[in-house]
Amino acid sequence: MDDRFTRRRVLAATGTAVAALAGCVSGDGSDGSNEDGGGGNGDDSNGGMGGDNGDDSAGSESTDRPAWQTTTFEDAQTGETLTIAETDGPVVLHTFATWCSVCHSQQQSLDTLHERRGSEVTMVDLTIDENDDPDDVAAHAESNGFDWRFGVAPAEMTSSLVDDIGDKVVFAPQSPVVVVCPDGTTEGLGKGVSADTVASTIDSNCV
Repeated sequence: MDDRFTRRRVLAATGTAVAALAGCVSGDGSDGSNEDGGGGNGDDSNGGMGGDNGDDSAGSESTDRPAWQTTTFEDAQTGETLTIAETDGPVVLHTFATWCSVCHSQQQSLDTLHERRGSEVTMVDLTIDENDDPDDVAAHAESNGFDWRFGVAPAEMTSSLVDDIGDKVVFAPQSPVVVVCPDGTTEGLGKGVSADTVASTIDSNCV
């Protein structure tokens, strides 16, 4: 794990995320639209997330990927192990918590994208607490009819995500979405993005 990312930083970020729980579970309407201007179009959130990874990732090669793309994680529903880097085609990565209503709203939009694009785009939903029970994650996916990749991000993966994308990745109510192109370049989309926005981002960037 990168020495710059200490256990203290994870605990501090997680503490802030817990503080946001009340706002997250109070209802989808107050959390899913207002911080990003309600447009769900990624304009503001792109700027927030892109500041951490846009310039560097745009020039990265597939052989020089950040650790979060090469760290192995387990699909909670199938037990299969995989990495973002070894996945064919574009990947849509979403970090979430099972208790978060904002995250669930985002997953419903991603479900629409999944129905449209099928296997040509790999969907990955990961919780960001390594102590989460994979069975609970699998139950969340199954009870909602989400049939893409779900898992628990290992600590090394979370560390690298924070370094590359920012602390918002460990705040479940922020529910960030990241598009990963086959060459390893990325585009961050913040929370509340529509299926159309994610699809157009893939089409514009993963050529």
